[in-house]
Amino acid sequence: MLKTLVRIGFARGIGGSRGWLTLGVVAGGLQLLRRMAKREPDVVYLEELHPGQSVVIQHFPNVK
Repeated sequence: MLKTLVRIGFARGIGGSRGWLTLGVVAGGLQLLRRMAKREPDVVYLEELHPGQSVVIQHFPNVK
């Protein structure tokens, strides 16, 4: 939806409508913030496995 508002806002705003241009800029800013706030998972360990190798994942709870 934001992508559509950005596209329409800029298209009509360039045509002379300040309101549409403002809407396009605001929607573009929201889209940018949304993309920046998206968290990517952290890679903790990266290793190539060869045939016959395996990986064991264990979780030890924090005991206080």
